[in-house]
Amino acid sequence: MKLPNLITLTTDFGLQDPFVGQIKGAILRRNINARIVDLTHAIDAHNILGAAVTIRSSYHYFPRESVHMIVVDPGVGSQREIIALMADNHIFIAPDNGILTFMMRDKNIQAAHRISNRSLFPTEISATFHGRDIIAPVAAALADGLDITDVGPAIDIKDCVQLDIPKTQLDEHGITGRVIHVDRFGNIQTTITSGNISLYQPSSFAGIFIRSSKINAISSTYSDSAEGELLAVIDSAGHLEIARNRGNAAEHIGCKIGDPVSVVMERE
Repeated sequence: MKLPNLITLTTDFGLQDPFVGQIKGAILRRNINARIVDLTHAIDAHNILGAAVTIRSSYHYFPRESVHMIVVDPGVGSQREIIALMADNHIFIAPDNGILTFMMRDKNIQAAHRISNRSLFPTEISATFHGRDIIAPVAAALADGLDITDVGPAIDIKDCVQLDIPKTQLDEHGITGRVIHVDRFGNIQTTITSGNISLYQPSSFAGIFIRSSKINAISSTYSDSAEGELLAVIDSAGHLEIARNRGNAAEHIGCKIGDPVSVVMERE
C-alpha cells in the first residue's frame, strides 16, 4: 500500500516568525514530495495540554499512516527525550513532555520508540530548535517510508511523561469532569463525553453546573439559545462544551483550565 506521505504540523510558534517556514524547509530537504498540512500554529505558548487536546481530537480526520509533528516544547535543550509513537495506524512525533498523554490513555499504541538515530539529523543541531533539526527530518523520513523501528530503541509508554489529567467520575448522582480547553471564541471543552452522558436516562437530567452557573439543557446548536445566553452542546469532538451564543463563555463564567464541571442526575 502506498503511504500518504503526509505530515501535519501542530505548534505554538504563531506565524509572525520564520520558524514554521524553517520546519517546512527541513522536511522538504529530506522529502521533497511530502505533503504538509498546518493543523494549527496557534496553540498558546507552552500549553502542552492544549496541544494534547488538539492532536487527539484531530488526527483521525487524516489518512492512515499520516505522520503528525507536535512541537510545543518548553523543555527544548534539556534532558527530555523526543519520542515517536504509532497509535491507531498513525505516527506521532513529539517531545516526551505529556503531549501524547491522551494517545497513551486510549491504549491504541502499536509501537513506541525514543528518537536517537543521529544519521537522521543534520550535522549541526540547535539546542533551541529541535522541532526543525530533529523532529522535522525524522518526520520526513517516516512519511517517506522509514520504519519506525529505525528511529531508535523501543520504549515502554509507562516510562513516558503523562499529564496529570483527572479522569471523569460517574456515579448515581451524575458526572463530574474538568475543563480541559478553552478556544479563541471562549467555548469551554470538558472531559465529559457524549458517551458518558448516554449512560443515564434523559428524564433524570437535572442540570449542568460550572462555578456559579447552571445550564438547564443540552442544546443541538448555538442558536438554540438567545444571544448572550449560556448553553451546552456536544462539540465536534464528542465532548460536552459550555458556550455563550455570540459571546465568550469562559470570560462570562470566569472559569479556567482544571475547573470542575458537573452534570447532575436526579434519582428516578
